[in-house]
Amino acid sequence: MDRLLGEIIQSKDNFVCKHTGEELLLIPLKDNVADFNQYLVLNELGAYIWDLLDSQSTFGYLHEKVYAEFEVSSTQLKTDLEQFIVSLHQYTCKQ
Repeated sequence: MDRLLGEIIQSKDNFVCKHTGEELLLIPLKDNVADFNQYLVLNELGAYIWDLLDSQSTFGYLHEKVYAEFEVSSTQLKTDLEQFIVSLHQYTCKQ
């Protein structure tokens, strides 16, 4: 998971982000132009995770932060966080 997170973090500069209430729009940049045909909407939790991502982020760090902020069992969070990271990686690293 940490390898995927590293690749996601490296690709963050290729996206423009726009908070719209509790959601976050991720819009890819192509040749420094926003591609509004390919945007992704993250809910409150997804936006929270995206905002946490920096060069020091690990799966354990994200798990700890989300667990402290949201009401969820540790086991369910682990499963959901793994699925989210895989999906986010597929979106951010295919660009």
